[in-house]
Amino acid sequence: MSEIIKTEHLTFSYPPDEGKEPVLALGGVSLSIEQGSFVTILGHNGSGKSTLIKLLLRLYDVDQGAVKINGVDIRKYTISSLRKSFSVYFQDDPSYSFDLRENVSIADAERTEGDAAITRAIIDSGAEDILDKAPAGLDTFLTRLFDRNGMELSGGQYQKLAQARTFYRRHSALILDEPSSNLDPRAEHQLFERLRGLAEGKTVLFTSHRLTNVALADRIVVLEHGRVLED
Repeated sequence: MSEIIKTEHLTFSYPPDEGKEPVLALGGVSLSIEQGSFVTILGHNGSGKSTLIKLLLRLYDVDQGAVKINGVDIRKYTISSLRKSFSVYFQDDPSYSFDLRENVSIADAERTEGDAAITRAIIDSGAEDILDKAPAGLDTFLTRLFDRNGMELSGGQYQKLAQARTFYRRHSALILDEPSSNLDPRAEHQLFERLRGLAEGKTVLFTSHRLTNVALADRIVVLEHGRVLED
């Protein structure tokens, strides 16, 4: 279900606070994303980037318009079959007080390649420094909640680990929501360089509010106030 993703006059508003008007997040957004394309959704905070992703995954249902994959309205797919094709990184992805192995493998419990695939995902995300410093390797717990010898990570390291989960999950389409928000400039550049290789033959959609590195994309869609300003 990853060949063609289309949004048709997509409109969505968040429920209002008491006594206030609904907050329009997207107003009539129409896009077509071809298989294998590398697309950036660019816009300021509040422009509707994250909302668009949540509608693609049916975390919310649209108010008006439709999201279609291969010409079929996504509301006709089961939730599980729809989301199985995607691997998604959200900028507020949680961290888990599990060991390193479980922190990555939780993204796709049915994979059978074992530690080699987990280590590959960690390296692909640029988080090999975490593994290098882990006293018990993949068995090292994060935080000291369950193990007093557990590792405490920085915000940027937790972000890399969340991206390792995203890369580990098998997918046809990769979605990254502000993937470099907590990374320093060098780590950000390295992430986007790696993305080109990781994304070969797959559809990639990532959001950003910064111009840095968006030139790596095949296509840049600019959102402003919930509408497509440029494409």
